[in-house]
Amino acid sequence: MNSTSVTLLASGNSLGAYMPAMHLDRFLQSRGISTHVHVLENLYHAEVRNKIRATKAAFHASFSVARMGHKLAKPVDTSLKEEEVEKLLRHWRESGQSRFAVFTGFWLPIMERYKALAGFQVDIQLIRMDAYDTPSFKVHRQLCANYDQVWFYDPASLPHYYVSAETDEPISYEKRSGRYLIHGGGWGIGTYQDTVEALRERGCQLDVIVYDHSEVLEDSEAIRYFGTAPDWNPWDRNAQGKHTCPPMVRFVREGGAVHEYPLADYRDYLDIVRNCKAILSKPGGATLNDSFSHAVPFVMLEPFGDHELHNMEYWEACGFGIRFEDWQSQGFAESSLELCYGRLAEQRLKKENFGRVYYAAKNSSYV
Repeated sequence: MNSTSVTLLASGNSLGAYMPAMHLDRFLQSRGISTHVHVLENLYHAEVRNKIRATKAAFHASFSVARMGHKLAKPVDTSLKEEEVEKLLRHWRESGQSRFAVFTGFWLPIMERYKALAGFQVDIQLIRMDAYDTPSFKVHRQLCANYDQVWFYDPASLPHYYVSAETDEPISYEKRSGRYLIHGGGWGIGTYQDTVEALRERGCQLDVIVYDHSEVLEDSEAIRYFGTAPDWNPWDRNAQGKHTCPPMVRFVREGGAVHEYPLADYRDYLDIVRNCKAILSKPGGATLNDSFSHAVPFVMLEPFGDHELHNMEYWEACGFGIRFEDWQSQGFAESSLELCYGRLAEQRLKKENFGRVYYAAKNSSYV
């Protein structure tokens, strides 16, 4: 049994079930702790995996289609290639994998099989990055009670944790760049594009995470455009067989053509996040984590599904964010954002990184 290694189970269906796993992976590796990341889509039949981009494009094109897809979420068992699942289970048992952090509920039927197969005690923790059940956990709600569930955002209290690969403290508000970061989550969905024009008219400086080149306008320093490298997928591995943070690119349109300028490292994108005055996005769990990790006020756009509605209500109740329409009715007052920053910074300094609390402490001889 391998009790010093941690297996992180993520999904590429949403960056909200991928990026927190990558943050934890990078943190633990920086402490000398062995990790293994698995992305569920690598177990899919190829024809199912190949349809994901088309679904993503449809969701981006129509928020109503995305919301309908959310309501129709179901277990993914029929999408899985059984021989790949069996191969992975055998590998875990033979290598003695005993500690797991699960970031999406769609892994739960596989974990049920592994518990029965392992032959030794297995420590499995469900990492709940939202204030309410996401679709993947909701469809397997009856199984969740069999596991240790780690809720980052308990509606009855302030946040318990954040997860970040970085150890830097939040940047003081007065030292930030003065830019606003706008995005539509990993799939570029929601009403984020409408806010770009509203803030541009006010002369705000914006960093926009786009879904594709069609959103990139002629270059200006007032609005900068970024995104993931167009050919990257979360289930891809690098030359060393490892999953990585998304390769980020700056897009610049000049003379009608869009040019791509890769950022040197994902840390460069995180510096944009850490330095911004506020994030404007739908209230996904991974964006809550960005907001809390870096003490960035969150201007929340229309939520995607019940879990994001609960996220919005929770972040608002904590005083960490404001709904876009409320901020707009205040004339986009910066004083409202400064109040959010003050509360975020105060609470963030009271909390520890989830990796340190739950894993690094248990491997103190390796830290």
